[in-house]
Amino acid sequence: MPFFEQYRGLIQANIDRAGQHLVAVFPDDEEPGFAYTVGNAGYGLPELLILGNFAPDTMGNILNDLGQRMRSAGQPLDGEISLGGRFPVRIQLAGPGAARRYTLMAARYLGHDRYSVLQVLFCDPLGIFPGEPGCDPRYDIPLA
Repeated sequence: MPFFEQYRGLIQANIDRAGQHLVAVFPDDEEPGFAYTVGNAGYGLPELLILGNFAPDTMGNILNDLGQRMRSAGQPLDGEISLGGRFPVRIQLAGPGAARRYTLMAARYLGHDRYSVLQVLFCDPLGIFPGEPGCDPRYDIPLA
């Protein structure tokens, strides 16, 4: 049995159990790491993407929380969302190439890349989001 077909079973089991599957990709010398969901498109919702060199367990916990909120509401997330900390996260629609560039396992699982992706942005310790003037370079990640 080909590798992906075995992996498809794990993805489906996670979607059946938790509503989504998570994929994390480690950074390399040229690109930051990232994590994303697989499965929300099956509910007619966007997949979620966090781009940046953040702790995998932090990204996973946030993606699980936001994915559950989105599926419970039955609609895409939007704007700034409190996670109970000092600053919210910001949700923005990723560009049209995000599905092909970042969420490859979701595209493979679905058999197409015709789904939307929402990027989850973290602000820096002063509350400045990526793309805004003065954002700490450690947090000023690319916008997908």
